[in-house]
Amino acid sequence: MKYVNSWDMNQCIVGTLLFCLAIGCSQESGVRVTVRNPLSLDRQKEAVEIGWTELQRKLEGVTDSTLVVWDAAGKEIPSQVLFKGEKQPQSLVFQADVAAGSEAVYRLVKRHPQVYEPQVYGRFVPERMDDYAWENNLVGHRMYGPALEATGEISNGIDVWVKKTGELLIDEWYRTGDYHKDQGKGMDCYKVGRTLGAGALAPYRDGKIVLGNNYIRQQTLDKGPVRISFRLDYAPFQVGKEEITETRVITLDANSRFNRIEERFAGIKDSLEVAAGIVLRSEPGQMWKEAERGLMGYWEPQNNDNGENNGHLAVGVVFLQPLKEIAEKEGHLLGRTDYPVGESFVYYMGSGWSKGGVESPESWFEMLEQEREKRLHPLQVDME
Repeated sequence: MKYVNSWDMNQCIVGTLLFCLAIGCSQESGVRVTVRNPLSLDRQKEAVEIGWTELQRKLEGVTDSTLVVWDAAGKEIPSQVLFKGEKQPQSLVFQADVAAGSEAVYRLVKRHPQVYEPQVYGRFVPERMDDYAWENNLVGHRMYGPALEATGEISNGIDVWVKKTGELLIDEWYRTGDYHKDQGKGMDCYKVGRTLGAGALAPYRDGKIVLGNNYIRQQTLDKGPVRISFRLDYAPFQVGKEEITETRVITLDANSRFNRIEERFAGIKDSLEVAAGIVLRSEPGQMWKEAERGLMGYWEPQNNDNGENNGHLAVGVVFLQPLKEIAEKEGHLLGRTDYPVGESFVYYMGSGWSKGGVESPESWFEMLEQEREKRLHPLQVDME
């Protein structure tokens, strides 16, 4: 017979009790989620999304107001129930840290969540000519609406606001109107005009891009604290002999420089070629063109708008399939591909700033490359 030392036995009991307290023993032990990283690079603060139907099967009786995510240490981390514009929950999103070629364990439990500090934000801005502006703790953007078009200023390009703080700035900047000079937090020094700006998509017909007008309707689908998502609808416009409509759904997660953009064109009879475009400046910058891997990037020349040396802006586009061509045309760096008629088309655009965390063109191009790898090899999730 094997005898167990009473000290060891007591320690075992204490350890078990502590573990039970940490994970809640009984129903509060919840569901174990294992997140695996198949890549040889670390993944930090990367989104993990779990479908609501699957989650309900695993965690009976869960609701959108009684769900918490714990890390391996039993610490509650920010999460968000996504509705995607619907009345009922569609999925759960939280952000995982997983080392290269490794895995991390999280736990979903039925509890009332804390109030998390938002790291993303976006809204319709009627007080500034119907802008739609959105941001996270790293980047900011805006699109232009119908009130601005009524003044004669027409653009469906993507604007960039550069930031050097993790603060959410949209409301402050619109309230003060003082965002065209850097007061220590960032600024708006990106010129869009009648272009695609920072990576918008447009039909490409007869060797030319076909620009639509400002959006006519907007809808916020999810508004944080981890993810902002919204939809923009555009009025019909002429592409050759066809009149087509466009819808954009844009999603931005906390801690990411890259927006997921889902484009849908309707009214196409046969085929459609499209191009994502980055507007080029008159002074020389640095470009990165890798059509076979669907990557294009631009490191702008030094920006001196409204002041000397505003640093360098960086813009990039990531496709998950090869492109036909990346070329300098019509004042843009254009990446062309075929649009899947009757389906949606997804790609990614991102931005950076030499005074806000992107120090060089080399580091920016590396970020684009890593983003492509992450999207092609997403984190793998198992629930038990």
